[in-house]
Amino acid sequence: MRRSLAGILLIISTVLFAASISAWWFQHVAFTPSANTGSTHAILGDEAIRTQIATVVASATAPATGQSPTQLKEFIQEIATWDAGAALMTDFVSQAHERLIGERDEPVQIDAEQQVQLVRDERVGEMAAITLPVQEMGALPVINAIAGSIALGGAVLGLLLFVAGVVLRPERGEFSQAVAIGFAALAVLIVLFGYVVPAAVLPALSDNIWMGLFARLANDSLLQTLAIALLSIVLAVVITLGTSSMRQHRQWSTPLSVGRYRDDRSWSR
Repeated sequence: MRRSLAGILLIISTVLFAASISAWWFQHVAFTPSANTGSTHAILGDEAIRTQIATVVASATAPATGQSPTQLKEFIQEIATWDAGAALMTDFVSQAHERLIGERDEPVQIDAEQQVQLVRDERVGEMAAITLPVQEMGALPVINAIAGSIALGGAVLGLLLFVAGVVLRPERGEFSQAVAIGFAALAVLIVLFGYVVPAAVLPALSDNIWMGLFARLANDSLLQTLAIALLSIVLAVVITLGTSSMRQHRQWSTPLSVGRYRDDRSWSR
C-alpha cells in the first residue's frame, strides 16, 4: 500500500513519541534514586551489594560491640532482607545510587546514628561515619544524558511532524494506522529500554558491585513495564481491526453506479 507524505510523517511522529516515552521510562527505572523502602529493598536483593554493606559496617563496628565481625556481618545481612531493615538503609543506599550515576560528589557515609540502628548497640553511637566504597561510573552520566535528549527531542520532533502530517491531510485510514504503529513501537521499546537495557546492558558495562542495582530496579518495575507494553499491544490491535472493519464496511455499503449496472445488464442479454 502506497502512503502519502502526510501518512509517512504521522508514522514517524508516533514512533518518535514511543521512543520519547520509552527513554523517559528508562530514566525513571534506572536513573531516579529514591529514598523509599520499596526501592531500597529491591536493591538490597542483590547479594553482592548486601554483602558489601554488611562487611564494611561489621568490620568497623565489631570491636566496639564485642562481637566477632563474622557474626555481626551475618546479622546485618539478615536484617537487610527485611522491609524494616531496608527502611533503616534507605538514606545511604539512595546516596550510593546518586553517587554511582554521577549525581553526588560527596562520599557515601553511614553516620553513628545509623550504625546504632543497624547493629542494635548504643556503644557505636560515638563512632566516626563509615564510608561505603561507591564510585561514579563515567559512562552512566553520558547514558543518562542521551536518554534525556531522546525523551525531550523525540517529543518535540514528534509533535512537529505530527502537526505537519495533519496539515498535509493524510489519506483516509492513514491517521489510525500511524497511531497503531506508534503503539506497537511503544510495546517493543518500553520493554527494551524499561527492562532489557537496565537489567542486562548496564550491569555488563563494569564489574562494579553496585552496578547490580540496575537489574534489581528493572525487576522491581517489571510488572509496570509489561503492563504498559500489553496495553500498547491491545490498543494497536484494536485500532488496526477497527480501521479494517470500517474500510470493509465502506466498500460493501458503497452502491454500484447506475451506468455500470446498465452496462452489465446489456452485456448479459
